[in-house]
Amino acid sequence: MLPGNLKVDDDFTGIEADVAPAATLEAALRLQPDTKHVVVVTGTSPFDRQQEAEVKDQLKTYEDRFDISYLTDFTMPALLERLKHLPSHSVILLGGFGRDAEGSQFSTAESGPMIVSAADAPVFSLNDRHLNDGEIGGDVSDPENQGKTIGAMAIRILNGEKPQNIPRSEAANTYIFDWRSLKRWGFKEENLPPGSIVLNRELTVWEAYKWYLIPAISLILLQALLITGLIWQRARRREITRALEKRTTELQAREELLKNFVKNVPAGVAMLDREMRYLQVSDRWCADYGVDASQILGHSHYEGLPDMPNRWREIHRRALDGETLRCDEDRWDRKNGTTWVRWEVRPWANGDGEIAGILIFAEEITRRKQAEEALLGMSRRLIESQEQERSRIGRELHDDINQRLALLVVDLDRLDQSDSANGLHDILQELKRRLMEIAADVQALSHRLHSSKLDYLGLAVAAKSLCREIGEMHHVRIDFTQKDMPRTLSKEVGLCLFRVLQEALQNAVKYSGTDHIEVDLCGRSADIRLRIRDFGRGFNVDEAIGANGLGLVSMRERVNLVTGEILIKSQPTAGTEIVVQVPLSEAGRATEAASRAGAA
Repeated sequence: MLPGNLKVDDDFTGIEADVAPAATLEAALRLQPDTKHVVVVTGTSPFDRQQEAEVKDQLKTYEDRFDISYLTDFTMPALLERLKHLPSHSVILLGGFGRDAEGSQFSTAESGPMIVSAADAPVFSLNDRHLNDGEIGGDVSDPENQGKTIGAMAIRILNGEKPQNIPRSEAANTYIFDWRSLKRWGFKEENLPPGSIVLNRELTVWEAYKWYLIPAISLILLQALLITGLIWQRARRREITRALEKRTTELQAREELLKNFVKNVPAGVAMLDREMRYLQVSDRWCADYGVDASQILGHSHYEGLPDMPNRWREIHRRALDGETLRCDEDRWDRKNGTTWVRWEVRPWANGDGEIAGILIFAEEITRRKQAEEALLGMSRRLIESQEQERSRIGRELHDDINQRLALLVVDLDRLDQSDSANGLHDILQELKRRLMEIAADVQALSHRLHSSKLDYLGLAVAAKSLCREIGEMHHVRIDFTQKDMPRTLSKEVGLCLFRVLQEALQNAVKYSGTDHIEVDLCGRSADIRLRIRDFGRGFNVDEAIGANGLGLVSMRERVNLVTGEILIKSQPTAGTEIVVQVPLSEAGRATEAASRAGAA
């Protein structure tokens, strides 16, 4: 059997086995829940070191929960002395110990019993070779399955097949425990992981005396064959009855196991039968809904929740037909207010594989939704405030500063018409030109801060004007098309699309290096679609957002505020495409439909 990460030549084959310290530690915690200290014991041989590294890697996630120590570089006497004085609430994970710090070699049969005898804490095994020496056990490779697999490989090799042509097999780990060690430490077998194998269990009366009982029973059966057919039929009937009773008991035990799981799971869970009657509920379910389990068990799920939406009843019916359904956010309008719930509904089956009811996993997330809505409202108010401030600055620049600069140009023009020296004339001409450029820049700044065309002429006209102005300013060809745009559009949606277009065009002319941009604005029955595409150098979207790409983030935030969707596709040297879809409200769609009908 090969260790899981041991490098061997290609002409080797075998079974790769990995230790499972994390799974073994979880099993130890089931048996000793108050564990505080975890002690890992390994030797100093290359195999031991290799196994120690693998154990450390798997136990990283437990370092903040437990005090984990590694007893590796010790001589055997020093190690045994150390194990005699471990703190309380400790468990020991025993790995490979082929050599101690002095170089002394030990076989598993030698090291295991010494370590177990000296330790004052339970010892759990990481290797199947440590079983039957007093260790409790753990998640280890199943030696029986290993033997079968190795035997099959050996037969193939003996039949002439080359080892390198036989794929290596991974050993399946199994929970295996020593019954005697469990009893020694007072651990309950019922706390073992499901499916565990228990070795060395004391024989029952039947196991101890079956070779005496079998002949006696055989004699009785032989005599029974001579009894009349009526007695045989009666015995047969009794046998069938016992089988049915046993099957019933097994089914009841399985159902009780599921009920026990439901009751103790740390989540809101309810187990119901096909008639939607409660069979079991978790403690968390009782706390969330303010009920007592004794008051609702056996009663209908719908009796305690009369205001349940009818759509949930349909979900329950579908689950009883075999579907598993879930929802991360579901709104429930109750008499005492709105509740948000995250839920999952799945069927559960009895021992015959038939659906016997459903399991409901439910978690109330109302507070989280309220916090998200509050944050969304805050973001909306911040953007509205920003737009109001931009409008104010735009009006001031346009109505005040620009007007005064225009008057200054007029005054300079008058001065230019007066009789003066040629040199003064040239100076005034230059001042006039520069002042006119300043006026044009201020007017352009005003337009960028707040487009009056958007308010008075609508989104399509404002977008077309913006494309023309940016194209002329930066000497870029911008092809603008629009189709079926609504005549009326909410201010919030129009402003969102205009700002996204403005930001996208500014980014394109500034960073892409392109001389050609396409803009398409299209109104559809349910939404408005804006598409901006450039043919520039492109970029990595995730890296741009991660590197404080505020422009991309602001576009997404704006689109989220109007419950729209934005898709940004870009690759280096392949250009960039931004597609925005914003749904129209029911009122907006009705108004547009009526407007188009009147025009027709």
